[in-house]
Amino acid sequence: MVTGIGSFPFENVDEAIDLIFSTCKEIPFWPQLPKRAPFENMYIPFLQGVPCVVIDEQAGSAFVNSEETEGIEAFYENVQDENLEAFSISETVAPGFYRFLERLKEIENDVRFIKAQLTGPFSMGLGLKDENGKPIVYNYAYFDIIKKALQMKAKWMVATIKDRYPEKDIILFFDEPYLVSFGSAYVSISKEEAISIFDEVLGGIKARRGIHCCGNTDWSVLLNADVDIINYDAFNFMETIFYFKDDLTKFLTRGGLISPGLVPSSEQVSTTSVNDIITLWKGFEERMAGLDKVLPKDALITTSCGVGSLKPAEAVRAMELLRGLTQA
Repeated sequence: MVTGIGSFPFENVDEAIDLIFSTCKEIPFWPQLPKRAPFENMYIPFLQGVPCVVIDEQAGSAFVNSEETEGIEAFYENVQDENLEAFSISETVAPGFYRFLERLKEIENDVRFIKAQLTGPFSMGLGLKDENGKPIVYNYAYFDIIKKALQMKAKWMVATIKDRYPEKDIILFFDEPYLVSFGSAYVSISKEEAISIFDEVLGGIKARRGIHCCGNTDWSVLLNADVDIINYDAFNFMETIFYFKDDLTKFLTRGGLISPGLVPSSEQVSTTSVNDIITLWKGFEERMAGLDKVLPKDALITTSCGVGSLKPAEAVRAMELLRGLTQA
């Protein structure tokens, strides 16, 4: 099965959905279009209504005013009461989500899973800064708000999809581009802290929970976290996850799924063929077969990352390569 990560370089929502429906009918996903509007980036759609966050939608920027306290008490009450509507994502900042749900009935009989995505807590914590430019992950009191907000917005997204399509299972990816910085001198967060962050945010979400990282990282963090699917850039970093053989074997033994991103989300897509992707897939299969007594039953293949930074024709090419893999 194949699916995508989320972002596209189009300015028209239906153009993106048409491409998704033609290439990923079994696991369609809602599109994010950062070139359509600056507030469709990886932060603002998932920060609406979070107390003390100052959002400039036109600039596509946000920061935390850590000296503010208004709204925090009500926020925690809504968390405690599981008032999901208080954590809704508006159609203004995520038109692709709403239009996707509206049009999904067009291919409903082909759909095996519905995929959704949002920014993960590690990347949100490092990318979102306070009024002094310090990453909010180091403000432990306020980062607790961010973690709970992301968990509740994830629950809202799952509940909203289930309300429209109750018979369909859901895959929910937390996108974590900043995980490539884990372990560097710039990130003073321990492995235990990182695992705890993921366990806290992903807990209690009624979907198959995935984490997407579009670069190399210390994979032992995700392999030991409470996550069902790990999606990684196998086009550029195929070998890296296999360096952690013991952790990987344990992850697979407990039912975890490794999802390789085999189609490049860079300009290389123009010179890559379906046969190139098939060769990569066979290499991935061989590495998986080399693990002790672990025989994964399912395959979930993606692009290596979102294709929002590509030219429109390149994004189409990437998705067609995915489709070509299923037809080969």
